[in-house]
Amino acid sequence: MKRMITLAAASLAIASLTAPSFAQDTTTPVPGAEGGGAMTPDIDTTGATTTTAPPSIADVIEAVKANDTTASQIGTITAVGEVKVVKISELGGSATELQTTLTENQDDLTKLRSAVEANPALKAELDKQQVEVASVVATEIEADGAVTVYVQ
Repeated sequence: MKRMITLAAASLAIASLTAPSFAQDTTTPVPGAEGGGAMTPDIDTTGATTTTAPPSIADVIEAVKANDTTASQIGTITAVGEVKVVKISELGGSATELQTTLTENQDDLTKLRSAVEANPALKAELDKQQVEVASVVATEIEADGAVTVYVQ
């Protein structure tokens, strides 16, 4: 019996030494990196690798529709995380549909711009990036405090 247990243990030890090992690439190219050589991990809060698509005009339209809610949230922020500025002219999609949505939501856009102007932390970050509040059309606030600002 001892001999069988010893033999089984030895077999397992040898099998674990010869088992293949596989690595998983959990990196995504950094946008704008020359040659695509720079890489950064793209990991969600559960530790799983995710793919983050760049924003589109459709994302901006949804953010514009939420300007009233976002304006209220901006009024409560005392500190901001990373502020990402996205130029709408660099996104693909229908600019006509965006203009229609902006026209339909003009009052909420005015509230949003007033909230951004009144928030010293966010305003200071936009000033650093030379972004005028009048060019802001929508914002998105992430759970970690990061703010994405869409500008025309």
